[in-house]
Amino acid sequence: MKDTFSKADTMAVKGVAILFMLFAHLFNRSQLIDLSTPLVYVGEQPLVYLLIFAMNPVHFFIFLSGYGLSLSNKNGGGKRCLRLYSHYWLTLLLFVPLGCIWGDPQIYPGSIVTIFKNIVAWENSYNHETWFILPYALLVLTAPFIFRQIDRRGYKWILSLSFFIYLLVRLASRWDGKWLDEYRLLFWIDSYFTLLLPFLLGAASAQRFPLSRLRERVPTWVPIIGLPLLMIGIILVRNTYQSIFYPFYVTAFILLFVCIKRPAWLDRSLNAFGRRSTSMWLVHTYFCYYLFQDFIYGFKYPLLISLVLLCISYLVAVVIDRLNAFLQRYLIV
Repeated sequence: MKDTFSKADTMAVKGVAILFMLFAHLFNRSQLIDLSTPLVYVGEQPLVYLLIFAMNPVHFFIFLSGYGLSLSNKNGGGKRCLRLYSHYWLTLLLFVPLGCIWGDPQIYPGSIVTIFKNIVAWENSYNHETWFILPYALLVLTAPFIFRQIDRRGYKWILSLSFFIYLLVRLASRWDGKWLDEYRLLFWIDSYFTLLLPFLLGAASAQRFPLSRLRERVPTWVPIIGLPLLMIGIILVRNTYQSIFYPFYVTAFILLFVCIKRPAWLDRSLNAFGRRSTSMWLVHTYFCYYLFQDFIYGFKYPLLISLVLLCISYLVAVVIDRLNAFLQRYLIV
């Protein structure tokens, strides 16, 4: 039995993550919920709003990055980053001109400085939800150094240090987050160390939790019951104590999820979304926030709104992936 995630497992988790991302971005603020007509409430809160507390898609993707990099060749980070940036630049090339026509003229295209900062992802004024491109790239580039330290000192020491730093940056941002808006460098430092912990938890899971042993020891019913309970638990905790538990929640969620014997049709669907997840991430908020918000929320009901955004994002992602594959084949060795 395989001791690490298969490609199908990884793509299925990415599929879950991108579904979470689209749903969360549709209903993560009261102003957005006001554009729709929720049908189910828990007390005075719409259920769709509470559900997003169980969705932290960025941590899912970062966990998988740490998991994969710990098993693969830890060099070659520059090429990985170039591939991601070229993918990102393609979406800018396609959508920023549309923003100049249908978007906010104060944002698209902006000054030369604004254009440059968006190209290098120092700023994300064109599409704020691409914010973790830069910290992800920094994690990939520093991964060889991180893994050398793990080899020397062990996972326990590095994870403990990372958790301590994670607590410091989370508490500092809760205490007075204005400095993150005022000083972009501090924002990126905060983002890097916030994402470092789920990255390391992914790496540790690959090295310390053989999948075959995990599947043998975890009864079939445990993930089926455990995942809903885990989601309810993080909703209750997140609603009161903010988000400091997310890295551990995501780790537990993914490890339980890969232990589930999933129906073939579900795996095929999640894998399809997982394969398109990068493009779907890079484009979906152009539709629901920046360019075509009235159209998306015009479908009124949360389920319909979600399905429409999912379908549009997927179809556009298919086109972008084909263009991206062509460009990378001929431009990136």
